Amino acid sequence: MKKLFIFTAFLLLALPLFLLNLFSPQAVAQDNNSHVSGRVLLKFKDGVSEIEKNNLLRNNRAQVVSNLEALGVLVLQVPNAAEEKIVIALSKNPHVEYAELDYLAEAFFVPNDTYFAANQWGLENTGQVIKGVIGTIDADIDGPTSWDTTQGGVKVAILDTGIDQNHEDLSAKVVLQQNFTDSPTIDDLYGHGTHVGGIVAALTNNSTGVAGGCPSCQLMNGKVLNDRGSGAYSGIANGITWATDNGAKVVNLSLGGPSRSTTLENAVNYAWNRNTVVVAAAGNSANPSKTYPAAYVNAIAVAATNNKDKKASFSSYGAKWVDVAAPGENIFSTFPNHPYVINKSLGYDFGSGTSMATPMTSAVAALIWSTPYGTSASSVRNRLEATADKIPGTGTYWSAGRVNAANAVTP
Repeated sequence: MKKLFIFTAFLLLALPLFLLNLFSPQAVAQDNNSHVSGRVLLKFKDGVSEIEKNNLLRNNRAQVVSNLEALGVLVLQVPNAAEEKIVIALSKNPHVEYAELDYLAEAFFVPNDTYFAANQWGLENTGQVIKGVIGTIDADIDGPTSWDTTQGGVKVAILDTGIDQNHEDLSAKVVLQQNFTDSPTIDDLYGHGTHVGGIVAALTNNSTGVAGGCPSCQLMNGKVLNDRGSGAYSGIANGITWATDNGAKVVNLSLGGPSRSTTLENAVNYAWNRNTVVVAAAGNSANPSKTYPAAYVNAIAVAATNNKDKKASFSSYGAKWVDVAAPGENIFSTFPNHPYVINKSLGYDFGSGTSMATPMTSAVAALIWSTPYGTSASSVRNRLEATADKIPGTGTYWSAGRVNAANAVTP
């Protein structure tokens, strides 16, 4: 089952794309540009008076339901089915900088029907057999070698479906959390965010479960996708600015949508301009169509590879907009210990998708931040891309190569 993203996490475990139905009370348009029905994003130009603003809103039957203060964007409630006409009308007004639909994104997750022992080939590929396929030795990010130099220590924001509040490999790693959805709980009832968080920073060397790619990193749990795995661009943008303002050095976005959004791009730029690296999933379309926010200039777009160091069949691609690749097929990580929508095994299981490749990359970016190379967002990104392994597909499917943590942190 595939749903178009509003913002969707890219984890190929249960659904290739998870529609971000962040606002459940409203219907979501089922077309190639899905958006929240009855909702519009608006930014006024500087210097517009409150009287002029109120008149414009009243004339367009619009009410302010929330304010993305960091971006100066109003989230408006407008009559259902009229949002596109209202966007056109607002865009023509001289007092308006821009108006746009509140598009939806989804989580990128791929189904795995066969279960294997907890084998983290993405961190260290020794040729182990995964789903009957013998891995290629060293087709990995060289995690253990990198840990001899650094184990990280910075904050990584997981903007996703939440993180299991009682998971033995994760709960102690979460230092800050906030819910940006209509869900009544910060907990992960979908399953996607818990899997992503474990890939980045599960407790390591504790004789339990799995190791995280950045063992000493802390996690910020920003729930921007609801309990059905979907969420609005406005909520995701709000999550990005929240993470940035609260000290995240890396923002992980294992989600995406097919529609461009000025609000979302401004949120990515907000993070970049404040030295926060944004890492985003390229998507699971198996074609070169762009996904947002991954395709924005100031986001690092990530494709997925398999244990043979080749592009995963499901991965979106395109060297003109996808920056790096990382292991993303059959990645073993944490899942909630309670029932959840994806319905894999309780505690731990395999998952596939660019949703998995993205936290692999976020972990490497976080490790770089804790070295002398981590002086700015641009220095971290440059180091990440310059030290990537130029595996087959580089220059065609992605521009820089498959990330390598050891290369990135070693002097």
